[in-house]
Amino acid sequence: MSQKYIILGAGPAGLSAALKLAEAGEKVTVIELENQVGGLCRSIRKNGYFFDLGGHRFITKDQNIQHSLEEIMGDEFVVRSRKSVIRLKGNFFSYPLDIKSVIKNLPLSFNIKAFLDYSLTTIKRKFFPQEDKTFEDWVVSRFGKTLYDLYFGPYSEKLWGIPPSDISADWASQRISLINLWDAFIRMFGKTKDEPKTYARRFYYPRRGCGQVFEMLADRITSLGGEIILNAKAKEIKMQGSSMEEIVFQNGKEEKSMKADFLISTIPLPDFMRSITPTVEENLLQVAKRMNYRSIKFLNLMLDKEQVTDNTWIYIPESEYLFFRIQEWRNWSPTVVPEGKSGVTLEIACNEGDEVWNASDEEIFKKCLEGIENIGLFKKEDVIDYFVLNVKHCYPIYTLDYAEKVETLVKYINTLDNAISIGRQGLYRYNNMDHSIKMGFMTAEHFLNGLPKQEIFDIATEKKIFDQ
Repeated sequence: MSQKYIILGAGPAGLSAALKLAEAGEKVTVIELENQVGGLCRSIRKNGYFFDLGGHRFITKDQNIQHSLEEIMGDEFVVRSRKSVIRLKGNFFSYPLDIKSVIKNLPLSFNIKAFLDYSLTTIKRKFFPQEDKTFEDWVVSRFGKTLYDLYFGPYSEKLWGIPPSDISADWASQRISLINLWDAFIRMFGKTKDEPKTYARRFYYPRRGCGQVFEMLADRITSLGGEIILNAKAKEIKMQGSSMEEIVFQNGKEEKSMKADFLISTIPLPDFMRSITPTVEENLLQVAKRMNYRSIKFLNLMLDKEQVTDNTWIYIPESEYLFFRIQEWRNWSPTVVPEGKSGVTLEIACNEGDEVWNASDEEIFKKCLEGIENIGLFKKEDVIDYFVLNVKHCYPIYTLDYAEKVETLVKYINTLDNAISIGRQGLYRYNNMDHSIKMGFMTAEHFLNGLPKQEIFDIATEKKIFDQ
């Protein structure tokens, strides 16, 4: 006999869990806050252009995930090449770090200083090893202070809004692509070792934006009898002891309740904890209260130009520019923009409620276009139209007590009999799209066949698997 599942959030993790449960004949209802599926991987359509909430490349070593998505997507998946650069001091540097571009673009005096700094740092690390506690510790001990001050420090502070000395080393160990300058030196002469996932130069991308993946997943779910409710906000998770009994949610002006046998939450972990009634212990709520997110404003530009650059990403570490990253969508897929046109997204980091967050769209556009024209990519008259999207919960902030906070709340989640919190938001973890999909698949396996929760929680905690 089939059982009833409620899934909070129609992003990668939630829809993946819903798909596997629906395929197993279970009754599934997905409750989604936005007016479309996809979560942070959704695509916004306007005037024939497709804009993602930041670029999401699909790469996985998990053949189960690969085959499942290929079966659903068919020929809607295309293989694309990645080319990214860092724009710094008026020049473009290869990304990940490339010794050739450093030597070419910076003065000899800087290169000598960087090399000596790196050499002394390497010797010191070998003979006097120390634990890396902060982002700054981790980068300086591997690259030296000179390169840290050039790029890693300024970019990270611009992205996170706090000094790198206040960011956990966990962030650096998982997200920085190039481990040391010797790797870069070897690569300069074309000699490469087995490249980790962070070096991937080719990736899968849907013809009509990343959100197409999850729209097609949603279609499959509903065809199997599943239900997806949009524009609905979870308000209360009613518990009886360690068991979930009922969900209360707001759908438009109407408040509704729904009972189920199981709950899968992919909403932000602090929101999940605050929604539980009777209220959880105060110490857990205090931990949740300290889990902050970096917000992003996306300035989406429709251009009367066929192409601006040949890059998928351009990183902008300098503080004089409001945006920290540029993406040109034609380079992701030529079918996401009208013929002869291009679309560009500028990503602007901020905190909910700060000056940038509260700025008008016109102010954001004016400030960003000044920067774009200074860089020389295109001009204001090339812009046909634009719009701004504000996304509150983008990046979980890896403060120094990050691991302790997550461990405390995951320990609580482990005690729940018929509920779990997963995904990038649900585990307060900056993981990739394929990791969230895998969590969804494994969560279905947990409820259907008893897979231990801890195996789900362990996804995306290993080192050196990400790409910043």
